[in-house]
Amino acid sequence: MSDRTFTTYPFGLTSNEKTLNGLVCGDFQATDSIYRIALISGLSGKINSKKAHEEALNVFLKASEELSFIAADLSGTNASLAEFPYPANDGYFFDKTCPESRYLWRWITMEAPDIVLELNPGSPRSIKYYTGDSNDGSLLSALASGRGQTPGPIPGIRLTCPAETVGKEVEAVIDKMRSDSPRPSDARYELDRRSERSPLDTARILGTIYGYKLDEPVNYVQGVAISGRMRLSKLDAAYPDPADSIVKLVEFLTTEAGFAGNDKTGPNLAAMCWAEELLESTGGEIWKHLLLKAANTYSQFKNGTAPYPCHPDFGCEDMFFISAMCGRAYKITGDEQYLNTYSNFLLEASIQQNDGLFWHCRSTPYFWGRGNGFAALAFAEGLTYMPEQHSSRDQLIAMHAHHLDGLSKLQQPSGMWTQLLDFPGTYQEMSATCMIGYAMARGIRKGWLDQRFVSVLEKAWEGVNRRISNQGGLVDVCTGTGFQESREDYIYRAAEYGYDDRGGSMAIWFATEMERLQRSTSNR
Repeated sequence: MSDRTFTTYPFGLTSNEKTLNGLVCGDFQATDSIYRIALISGLSGKINSKKAHEEALNVFLKASEELSFIAADLSGTNASLAEFPYPANDGYFFDKTCPESRYLWRWITMEAPDIVLELNPGSPRSIKYYTGDSNDGSLLSALASGRGQTPGPIPGIRLTCPAETVGKEVEAVIDKMRSDSPRPSDARYELDRRSERSPLDTARILGTIYGYKLDEPVNYVQGVAISGRMRLSKLDAAYPDPADSIVKLVEFLTTEAGFAGNDKTGPNLAAMCWAEELLESTGGEIWKHLLLKAANTYSQFKNGTAPYPCHPDFGCEDMFFISAMCGRAYKITGDEQYLNTYSNFLLEASIQQNDGLFWHCRSTPYFWGRGNGFAALAFAEGLTYMPEQHSSRDQLIAMHAHHLDGLSKLQQPSGMWTQLLDFPGTYQEMSATCMIGYAMARGIRKGWLDQRFVSVLEKAWEGVNRRISNQGGLVDVCTGTGFQESREDYIYRAAEYGYDDRGGSMAIWFATEMERLQRSTSNR
């Protein structure tokens, strides 16, 4: 046991916005041979749970290396936890009454232990097993049944015993687990299967679900997935060429009437990022004209001000929108006006802080996860189209690397980044992680980022891949979010579960870029 490592894991927030910390054994996800246990105490609100939890932890620490664990004591956090009916099918993570219940549920289900041991100090002594055939509204009952937002069932044991006998009782439970020849939980099986998928496998799943609609007013949250389908078709000979069906989907934008009303904001314009791929695939000049029409919407401006239709406070979102569209316009025209438009915007935004992270905008000093995803994506897109001899390139690379260094320090043990990057315990957010991962993969493949980001990228891909179901469902994508007035507004933004255009778009870009990187690495 001496060489085992343990990590404090901020897995959620209390109702008074304090961080919930768990303990994770370093080998919990390391090998297939380890039996994984989650030890949870304090759900009953008993005042002696902390001491009992520590006694149980001592037993786990002495257990053989065939066992590994995560652990959390919730005593004293929220009295309503004892009565909360599981599973919670909504309220992620905007419910202020009992947020602990959602954070605890998400942590357990996404860590996917083989069994959950709930420690309940008290009398009389009892042991209750949960294997899916009960429905008493408890945490263990819901986990064992596989109901709600979970990758699969996780069995459980509730141990009730006097605090002074906890050590002996937990030892007996562990001994029985060993003698019963324990098997992995269905949730673990499912997440392990997802982890085994290659980036191309995952992109194929996403490519059957996302990128088939473009509602008006058009928006990048659907447009990026259309681009992703085009990219997938270049990587996978078995994937049907989507060009003809995409042309039918988007050709309304090539008319004056169709374009009108879809050119008012950055999200509208970035929704047309697929025009580059359609131009390359079909050779149709109409897509060149559409791309330039979108890029030309950005007005001429004097230094230090944001061009229309960007927000005057230089938001992170606009960094991506303007770089994506003006970068593509430069590629097909060679006109340096487009380069200068987006490079000046990135250099003059002045929202990057000393630690490398970006505020959401000049007047919104919060380190929003997806906001920083937009910033990372903006530099990756901008550098993709910028010639190596451009006068701003080295400065942009330095800013980008500084940003990613700051982000690397804040990556969670799962590989994910959080809703508020500087607030441990806010939820692990899918779209931000996809965007940051994409930026790292693109930069490593293209050569402007070095190898120090490889391990961070690999963890990010693992975290994202585990959060994509075989039906294209996603885990915790922050809903649409403008500039918020307070930190609390970001904390309580809803997290989407299941189908989500925004998350699906960024996930297919990330998956296809990871596939490109792996192929380029294997060919060296």
